[in-house]
Amino acid sequence: MARPLPRDIQDFRKLREGAYLYVDKTDMISQILMDNAEVYLYTRPRRFGKSLNLSMLDAFFNIEYKDDNPYFEGLKVSKDGECLKHMNAYPVVFFDFKTLGVGSKYTFESDLKDKFSRLYRRYGYLLESDNLDAQEKRYISEVMGGIVEPIRLRKALLNLTECLHKHHGIPVIVLLDEYDNPIHNSYGKPHFDEILSYMRDMLSFALKNKESHLKFGVITGVMQIAKESIFSGLNNITVNNILSRDFDEVFGFTSDEVMSILSEYGYQDSFDVAREWYDGYRFGNSEIYNPWSVLEFVSNRCTPKSYWAGTSGNDILEDLITGAISGLQDDLDILAEGGPIPHEIQESITLQDLGSEEGDVYSVMVMSGYLTTGVNKYGTPTVSIPNQEIARELGKMILRRRNMSAPTHVGALGDSLIKGDLDAIGHSLYELFASSAGTAMLNDEHSYQAYITGLLMHLFGRYEVKADFEEGNGRYNIRMKRRYGAFPNVVIELKRTPIDASDAKAESDAGQALQQIKDRDYTHGMTGRTLLYGISFRNKMPLIVFEEITL
Repeated sequence: MARPLPRDIQDFRKLREGAYLYVDKTDMISQILMDNAEVYLYTRPRRFGKSLNLSMLDAFFNIEYKDDNPYFEGLKVSKDGECLKHMNAYPVVFFDFKTLGVGSKYTFESDLKDKFSRLYRRYGYLLESDNLDAQEKRYISEVMGGIVEPIRLRKALLNLTECLHKHHGIPVIVLLDEYDNPIHNSYGKPHFDEILSYMRDMLSFALKNKESHLKFGVITGVMQIAKESIFSGLNNITVNNILSRDFDEVFGFTSDEVMSILSEYGYQDSFDVAREWYDGYRFGNSEIYNPWSVLEFVSNRCTPKSYWAGTSGNDILEDLITGAISGLQDDLDILAEGGPIPHEIQESITLQDLGSEEGDVYSVMVMSGYLTTGVNKYGTPTVSIPNQEIARELGKMILRRRNMSAPTHVGALGDSLIKGDLDAIGHSLYELFASSAGTAMLNDEHSYQAYITGLLMHLFGRYEVKADFEEGNGRYNIRMKRRYGAFPNVVIELKRTPIDASDAKAESDAGQALQQIKDRDYTHGMTGRTLLYGISFRNKMPLIVFEEITL
């Protein structure tokens, strides 16, 4: 019988107690102990298993669970005798930054005060410790009661670590989840510098480890904020990011793990669909699937759609795309057409300088999970869209930034092209070009082709949308090849007609475009119902001729 799916369960002990599906990542424990670093920073896209892995580390190392810990029976780490010597042997501080509000400085401070109050209450026994002095106990009481001044919370992690070490006589493990969340969410706000400074102080105090209060620390986040921005004063951090070759399979699912999951639930025949939609990430040397989307995919009877990309916003990414649209137009169009673009990723980001280089957007997109890395035949690093889920969502994001005034026409254009509704196609195209395309940019066929291809990105799930590729006996403008279902294939050929030309001339150009599709066999490799469109543009005004064929 298949185990229940752990939909959005990030508590390792709850997951194991409920006998939920668990993809074993406990070899992370042996790797951490073997490397023996002081502080680890792991950066991966959101919902790739960072919180669950930290919860797993807490369950393994925390002295609190020493008397009853059945959670690791049958897992990889249970076979590692050296690791088991460290099981439930250390006091652990586990703190997450995910739910801190940053609408204002005061919201941030209030939420921080509340979170530390809840954290300290877990260690109320320290108030009875013979190893702590009156001043230390007074600070603990103030934090527990929520009456400590916010400025004094900068040392809350450090003070708790010191007190636990004194009480237990054992160095402490500190686990910090999503450290960069308040930093990203406050980016661009008036109080950003204050929150950045607060986080810098808090982390630096807690992790300097000068007095050896730490056994080790583990921090997770989406991006590595450069040392001069957040980790100033720390020289003991070992960084592991999407380019690192160690720990490359402990976040996300491998191909074998996905096949095992699908087989357990009787969906092994859906493996190719899962690969097309949710695979494509490259972490170190490993090919990785999006774990959140795979579990949602299985939960929804293997219905392919976007599950991960719409779960939360990314203000930094959206702001960067807004600023980069004009300068990176050609690159974004290549990505939209499924191609790679050459770009070397910055492994760390200095937020104060973010956006000073147009290419910054690609580093943020890779770290955030919207692009993946690769290498072209010349050995040059590249970035590209990893899968169909991201193609759809990235297309929507770009369209929102290009075309805020006519979002309904984007969907209408795709629907009408599939239905063969010429009036609706013409209306949507005109409204889209009239509202968001400058006349100066419409100087050749390629300009129209690139713009329309971008508008069709939201169809990437149902279609393989490509532009300006060789097929048959020539190079077509736009092809939409059906991926599944009863949808028709679509081929579009475009012509640019002088703005002062007659209707007859525009119709003649559109007819030539349609004939070119047939003469040059642009439908090569397609089967079934296929819609052919020849479209001529007089500036922003389209004229369309149409033919439906069966291949």
